[in-house]
Amino acid sequence: MALHPGIGAPVLDRLGPRDVPEVLSFLEDDPVLHVYLIALVLRDALARPHDSWWGARRDGRLSALLFAGAHSGAVLPAGDDPEAHRLLGELAAEEPGLKPGRLQLIGPRDAVAALRQTFPGSGIRLRLERAQVYMVQDRAGGAPGALPELRIARREDYAYLYTAGAELRAEELMEDPRAVDAVAYARRVEEECRDGWTWLWRDARGLCFRAGISAITQEAAQVSGVYVPPALRGQGIARRALGELCARLLLRTRHVCLFVNDFNAPALALYHRLGFQSRAAWASAFYVREGR
Repeated sequence: MALHPGIGAPVLDRLGPRDVPEVLSFLEDDPVLHVYLIALVLRDALARPHDSWWGARRDGRLSALLFAGAHSGAVLPAGDDPEAHRLLGELAAEEPGLKPGRLQLIGPRDAVAALRQTFPGSGIRLRLERAQVYMVQDRAGGAPGALPELRIARREDYAYLYTAGAELRAEELMEDPRAVDAVAYARRVEEECRDGWTWLWRDARGLCFRAGISAITQEAAQVSGVYVPPALRGQGIARRALGELCARLLLRTRHVCLFVNDFNAPALALYHRLGFQSRAAWASAFYVREGR
């Protein structure tokens, strides 16, 4: 648990494999809110080349964490120590290895606000920001098996995922990845067709629904990229498909979680009908380097 910001002064440190037990202990104070970061630690043990982990300690105990992916551009904070996050943001802004053309700062709203006082620095402009709600479900609304058409994506689904993913990003993030970086986007879609964590529903109408699992542990599964094509909305497709996906996931883990834009009233209503409850104020900020 994070200490009160008034206790001691934050001491910053780059973290590595020796710090895995301490980092996991810190994150597991809230294993649902921190499921994505926990999954990263379990996968890479803080040792993946080019990715960086920093911690802030007060009186020898962690009060804040910051992950930065040099290739992905993902910058993810954890903890409720605003002063520490401000200092960690300053450290990350000076990190020479963190130079992707695009950055995504995502996490608890107060932590993101504190980081943005010092991060990302000069030469990078804010492209988009979103206030969001982190939501959690711990009981499925029905038994799995009600929608056998829902399945894991396969290679033959490439064209459908390629189009749906681009439309989703254009709608949610105000940019078309086919125009921003067509090669990288095509590679990501290929990965979705074989990663085993992308789910879809296809029938004679074409693609009806898609969603991905961005992280899963014994405590929680994080769902992302929920999408129904506009022409098929209002027909109960998302309720049926996401309800089925949650029922299947809850056979493997204790919670299902996701975050959603706070202005997206239809999505919020859907998630509440499926039993999701608001857990935390969330935020995302998207940046692009000047000249990119």
